[in-house]
Amino acid sequence: MTSRDVSLTREVRWKVTARAGDSETGRLLRWEFDTEDEAFAMVKRLLAADAGGRWRKQPDRPPQQA
Repeated sequence: MTSRDVSLTREVRWKVTARAGDSETGRLLRWEFDTEDEAFAMVKRLLAADAGGRWRKQPDRPPQQA
């Protein structure tokens, strides 16, 4: 008899991801925050930073369904 596991979790964390460069050679930076305000503050800092390039808004992606 094989076992089957089912779990349901809810995580309320805000994640900010920033990539500089292309997908193969670029640098990927990630942060996690407990509040939406903290996450938006990081986004604003990234957008305001003079890092020799410009951040682009990525299209919104609908949640993936399994």
